[in-house]
Amino acid sequence: MSRNQIIIGLVSLIVLFIFLFVAYTLTNKPENLLFPEVSKILPSDHVKWAKDKKNILVEYSDLQCPACKSFHDIIKSEIETDKSITSKVTLVYRHFPLYQTHPYAEKAAFAAEAAAMQNKFFEYTDKLFLNQENWSTGKDIDKKFDMYASELKLDIQKFKKDINSQTVKNKVQADAASGDKFQVNATPTFYLNGEKLNSVRSFEEFVQLLKSL
Repeated sequence: MSRNQIIIGLVSLIVLFIFLFVAYTLTNKPENLLFPEVSKILPSDHVKWAKDKKNILVEYSDLQCPACKSFHDIIKSEIETDKSITSKVTLVYRHFPLYQTHPYAEKAAFAAEAAAMQNKFFEYTDKLFLNQENWSTGKDIDKKFDMYASELKLDIQKFKKDINSQTVKNKVQADAASGDKFQVNATPTFYLNGEKLNSVRSFEEFVQLLKSL
């Protein structure tokens, strides 16, 4: 092997090493966990629990997501009934439909927003999570959404009009866009006072975290 070939080989190895190092650095950046802006409550947000807004819990959720239903059930049974939490934590719900895996999540979000236009957002999302396995098949989905609206005594004609309105679509799309901005990559994703709760490993840990505030 000539001296030139050796030099070329060494240069090639150095270039390869630099390429691999840069690629590793770009794909293994530590995830940002602090997003102060996520706690800024917008007029269009759906908010409940504490009114003083000292502790802001933001949830990005997909109404067709089984994991979101599990967290919803825990929130309803173990958190919403506990005044030691709801008296000091403000919950903000935002949509983040996972279009590729949950094909009816966006439409469900539109339905929830249509209900919100008659001040029944959380009541309607409760219905959607309770009946998730039923409507998630997509069969007769419009009739089912109308039925849930009827059960809540909504104006059905208004509901049917609003579910297809640009206002409703814009709201869901704005929520999803904000989720992208704050690095939501799965549902549900929670932020407590601007911190992304990636380290919470169980329902029990989640509940205890809120109780400790």
